[in-house]
Amino acid sequence: MKGTKQMSKDVTELLHADHQKVRELFFQFSKADSDKEKNMLVKQILTELYIHAEVEEKIVYPEVENEAEEGEQLIGEAENEHRVVKFLMAELSKMSAGSEDFDSKVTVLCELVNHHIREEEKEMFEKLRESGADLEGLAEEVAAKKAELQEKPLPAMHATLEIAGDSAKKPYPSKSASKAKKKSA
Repeated sequence: MKGTKQMSKDVTELLHADHQKVRELFFQFSKADSDKEKNMLVKQILTELYIHAEVEEKIVYPEVENEAEEGEQLIGEAENEHRVVKFLMAELSKMSAGSEDFDSKVTVLCELVNHHIREEEKEMFEKLRESGADLEGLAEEVAAKKAELQEKPLPAMHATLEIAGDSAKKPYPSKSASKAKKKSA
């Protein structure tokens, strides 16, 4: 066996593996018997979802929005789904198993995440592949950012669905904003 060079993954394969991991954690939660086990699983779920959302929003979504056909529409919906998921994550981060509504909030979170995964894998991944983006390069960037985030503790989360001055503004310019800027120059 000559050199053990690892096969390169593209970013969609890497994100799919994340999706499978969190689905497995939700399944384990559904079978958990003790509050201690449920608390441990929810902490893992929140950590996985936080890291996954960070790499998507900071690395993958800007690429999709700026390069993929219908990217702005896909990302608009994905960001709104993330916002709702994060709201439930924040609520769950302040709760523990045995609390009123704990199990039902985990169930709703699972349903929201599964819906998001289905749409992302069916629509966004296809558009990203068709865009001609450097999927292996994105995978390397995502893997590096994930490794960095895994070294840090999960940040405090606050449940807010802010409307006035929406704080969830995009940290990058959209395609339409870039086009408008070019026209005015």
